[in-house]
Amino acid sequence: MAPRLLSLLLAFFFLGIPSVESTTLVHNSSLLKVQCAVSTSAWEARSPKAAWMLSLRSADGKVIEEVLVKAESNPQQLSLGLRNPGQYILATYFDTNGNRVMDRGLFGNPTEPYAFSNNVRNRFSEPDLSDQRFAHPGPLQKLVLKAAF
Repeated sequence: MAPRLLSLLLAFFFLGIPSVESTTLVHNSSLLKVQCAVSTSAWEARSPKAAWMLSLRSADGKVIEEVLVKAESNPQQLSLGLRNPGQYILATYFDTNGNRVMDRGLFGNPTEPYAFSNNVRNRFSEPDLSDQRFAHPGPLQKLVLKAAF
């Protein structure tokens, strides 16, 4: 009887303690939304399996979440869920053929439309992290994916 009573007391104790972290997350969070758009030619050339591929990163560039969303409209507003206020980076590409891989050309350059937060571009490499950072909560991030040539 003593072990059963002890187990019951321990379960009551641990289940009865509110989680401070989860309460804080919900209280200080707001919905992060992104709007993605591609050129008409890229949209018309898409396969039925086409998708928006998004990578949400922390201010220092570490991946927080990667999301695959079926392409249903152009432009399309996508939600990345509740996020704490802070600095984030977003990278995305439009998977026109639905193979779940960013296709690249002969010299490694992307052949599918892509974009970074703040719509920053760099001709031969990914832009600096400092140029890609945006504040959340803040305005809706609008990304216009540009074809790489």
